Amino acid sequence: MIDTVIFDFDGTLADTNNLIINSFKHIYCKYHDGKCDVDYVLSTFGEPLELTLKRDFSDFKYEEVLKSYREYQVGRFDKEVTLYDTVTETIEYLHNKNIKLGIATSRIKSSTMEALKNFNLDRYFRIVISADDVINHKPDKEPVMKAIQGLNSKKENTLYVGDSKFDMECALNAEVTPVLVGWQKHSHELAEKYKVKHVLNKMWDLTKII
Repeated sequence: MIDTVIFDFDGTLADTNNLIINSFKHIYCKYHDGKCDVDYVLSTFGEPLELTLKRDFSDFKYEEVLKSYREYQVGRFDKEVTLYDTVTETIEYLHNKNIKLGIATSRIKSSTMEALKNFNLDRYFRIVISADDVINHKPDKEPVMKAIQGLNSKKENTLYVGDSKFDMECALNAEVTPVLVGWQKHSHELAEKYKVKHVLNKMWDLTKII
């Protein structure tokens, strides 16, 4: 019996795609030749930003690149980021059904909490595991396992809902049931590759699984 649902944040609960892509375009223009491979950037979604920046901008100081990335986003989050269809209704429904809810994200803690508060969702989640809270990031099982432990749940009773290959691998490594959102560009390919049984057309479909 499923009594616990853990969510990724970016690309799963909130549509941050355009903001993130535009932020990368900004730093590629500033630090590289301006050529930003959007498909490549999309493939990095789900891994910690620090890892991506240190790898792809290794010729520059990480702190400076991160500062430029963050500065671009100032004042843009509220305008460019929205929740996906039926997210709020689904979270409220699960909460009212006494399903334990958590977050396991590669986003840092401060920006995750700020985003959840902006959408008035913070009150529903009993635990938020961010990049700050783990040593081993997704696709390692640690983020999801830490959330399960914090919720006093069992992996066999847990769903992990995400949008990226990192999320699906993390779920499988943690031996929880993976749930893939179906609204990203490579969702169909990911579902086939990882043999994901549950693919959501909209977040409300999650209530049918529960």
